[in-house]
Amino acid sequence: MSTRTRALGAGVALAAVYAAGALLSGHLSPLARRPLLDGLAPPTAYRWVEPPPELAATNKEPTPLSQTVGLKNKGSETAVLTTDDAQVTLILPQGAFEAAEGQRGVEVTIEPVGPSTLSAPNAPLHVIGNAYRLGATYAPSGAKAKLQALSTVVLVYPLLANDHGAHTVIRSRDGAAWEPVKTDDLPSIQQAGGDLTELGYVAVAGQPASPKAGGSGTGSSATTIAIVAGLVVLAAVAAFLLRRNASRSSDARDGRKSSKRR
Repeated sequence: MSTRTRALGAGVALAAVYAAGALLSGHLSPLARRPLLDGLAPPTAYRWVEPPPELAATNKEPTPLSQTVGLKNKGSETAVLTTDDAQVTLILPQGAFEAAEGQRGVEVTIEPVGPSTLSAPNAPLHVIGNAYRLGATYAPSGAKAKLQALSTVVLVYPLLANDHGAHTVIRSRDGAAWEPVKTDDLPSIQQAGGDLTELGYVAVAGQPASPKAGGSGTGSSATTIAIVAGLVVLAAVAAFLLRRNASRSSDARDGRKSSKRR
């Protein structure tokens, strides 16, 4: 095998390692599909409505949001709304709200709410962090605006020492009864996202650690283990090819030097 062929084989193996790593991050969650070499920024301090006693002294209040989304003949414009503290993002597709005669926009609000003021979700779910009230009214009339298209909410949740389970976005029309929604959970950056068919109250709920915990987009543990094992094998192959290439190149140089001396 020529030196060029061996180098090409090593390059292909390394590329496969990177591609498999990207596949793994995408498999874990759509929220995780980002370049592997970007790294993770240290988490910022979570802003609580009802902080734990040990965090009360340093806690900052979470920020609400009120923003107008423009209206056209075919309904509201596409909008991505994020609170100033980046703890909530609401993604509204085009036409999320229908057009209304005499209305120039839809005023969308995101309001932090203390979980203790609302009903608790059914066990074993328990709210982690804040709840949020999502609302929308037409401007200038103030009439209630209803969602007409599937929209997405992404919530940041706090990093807790005793939180080792899965996380699920839960929603409630009035804060009295909760239901889980299909969730993409990314614990590495404390984010959970889910789709909404109507506005109301949303929160992140924790679940006990279990491979069968529902509502999470993290995928099966068996598949993850298989992908990781494949990464290890590919990395080993790449390292072997690189070492063999370096060794043969060294032997070739030594052979040429020996021929010259003779």
